[in-house]
This record gives sequence, C-alpha cells and structure tokens, in this order.
Amino acid sequence: MKKAPIQLADRPEDPDLYWDLSALQNKKKAVGFFQYVSTGFCVYSPSVAKLYSNFEVVLSSMDRNGLIVLPNPYAFHDTFNRVCETSVKQTGISLFPGEAINREGLIVSIPVGKQRKNHHLELSTAVGFLDRLYKKRYGTPFLPVLVNGDLKEFRSQTPYLHLHRFDPKSLTEFSEFERNDICSTIRDRFSDIMISGAYVR
Repeated sequence: MKKAPIQLADRPEDPDLYWDLSALQNKKKAVGFFQYVSTGFCVYSPSVAKLYSNFEVVLSSMDRNGLIVLPNPYAFHDTFNRVCETSVKQTGISLFPGEAINREGLIVSIPVGKQRKNHHLELSTAVGFLDRLYKKRYGTPFLPVLVNGDLKEFRSQTPYLHLHRFDPKSLTEFSEFERNDICSTIRDRFSDIMISGAYVR
C-alpha cells in the first residue's frame, strides 16, 4: 500500500520542534547552515522526552520566521522515548562556519581553562579532543545533540549552533543495550558531518 505523503503543519503539536528564527537578522543564511549541519545531529525535545534521529528540516509554511523539525512518522524505531531532560546537558561548545574567522570548513569553539577562553579547532581535530576530554571528565565520549534554541547568530550575522551533549549515565532506568543504542545512533549521525565538514554556504 502506498504511503500517504507527510503533511506539513505550521506548528507541530510538540512545541520544541518549532524553532523560532524571528530574532535572527540573516534568516536565509541561518536556515542554510542549519539544514546542512542538522544531518549530523539528533534533536532532543524536553517537552515529550524524545530524541529524534530521523527528521526533515522545513520552513514554517505561514510566517517563514521559523524552522520545523519534522520527524519521519514511518521510522518509529529512530525515535527514542523516555529520555529524561537531565540526560541532555549544556556544554558551552559551539559550531560555526569557518568563514567567520577566515578559515574553511566547520569550526568548533571550546571554552577551556578557568577563564573559559574559547579555543577554535577544525571539526575533525575537535572531535578527537572532545572525546578525550569527556572520557577523562565523565567517563563517556562526547555525544552532541541539538535542542530548540541552539541556533543562534553572531553580531556579524553569521549563524552558529550551541551544542548540548547526551549523558548516557543519567538514564539509570535504561538497560546497557538501550543506552548503547542511543550512543551509537548519535555517533553515527555525527560521523556524517565529520565526513562532509567542508561547509560551503
């Protein structure tokens, strides 16, 4: 039986899946950046405690001031339920186009030291550094995820993403298999962006 096409609603029932862009000056650039890099991430919704790994990114059909993260309803196995909000943590780490600092590709900004001075590393270098850092601090690799509000803009109107991280140790009610499944999915998604890190606007 042929599947019915996915209908685009202006505002999804889950409010965390509508990303308001009204505060951004260069919406077109922000949308292009997000559509490119979002293939490398899972998106978390605290309202429904779900982590989505299979979705499309589309513009709001009415106001054009927002993005909608549209999960694939036929890929229920790509949505993780009962993911508590305490398992998704802020990092202070951001991802942005290298053109903002006259470099190519994607750049990761990492606050380091007591003064939290930002160090800018190319994506491929940053991944290894963050994995070592987080394994040492928390006993888990760096597992980046996105949450509504993470898409921001520098004063230069260059878009960037704040990166949250998934902490598998916080899911105490999950089995080791379930936690590993989520970790593997996040890493698999993130490997896509590492391979195609030569971002060009």
